[in-house]
Amino acid sequence: MFNLERREKSKSESAYQVIKDLIMKGHLTREDPLSVNLLASKLEMSKTPVREALQKLESEGFVRIIPNQGVVVCDLTVGEANYMYELRMALEGYLLRRVVPLITEEHIRSFRVILEKQRCAMEKNDPYEFMKHDNEQHLYLHKIYYNPIIFDVMNRLVDRIYFGGIHALRLPGRMDATLQEHVLIVDALEAKNLEKACQALEYHFTKGLSSTTTSVEIHLLKKE
Repeated sequence: MFNLERREKSKSESAYQVIKDLIMKGHLTREDPLSVNLLASKLEMSKTPVREALQKLESEGFVRIIPNQGVVVCDLTVGEANYMYELRMALEGYLLRRVVPLITEEHIRSFRVILEKQRCAMEKNDPYEFMKHDNEQHLYLHKIYYNPIIFDVMNRLVDRIYFGGIHALRLPGRMDATLQEHVLIVDALEAKNLEKACQALEYHFTKGLSSTTTSVEIHLLKKE
């Protein structure tokens, strides 16, 4: 019985990851007709792990399950983007104030390595890879000053932030601008200049929100 439950859980996790990746990369959109039966057939799985995967994705805001009708992929909305950035500014702004006094040369080297990964992704024009390292840099703050409750909240938002960020990074020049904004944050951290670090973070989030909402609005116009 235990092994059967474990296998079912593994299948559910696999279905969750595959479906989420398809949504993140734009291969599944609001326009695609979806159902548990259809996804189970495509993934060559039984309905139970697919249903469990969809329930998890619904709790994270990626899909909406409509009883007796099917499943709908949820677009990012302007309102959701605003709420996410407000929360990020509050939590990461607090973290930054805690982090600045703790910064070491080793931390700065790690930040610079992540920046170089972003630069390489930008040169390849790969928004998916770029956004992965974008999130990596923001989450690195938690390694320097770890608050388990703040980390849990941010970690639950990471994939939704990634989803919104991918759309924003497709705007002309946004990858390069984002990289330069990250450089300003790291430079301020290296100088242990709290005021400049907070200003750089706020500027980055202001520009990020503006780009994200613009990309959402463009997407909505294309659907009309």
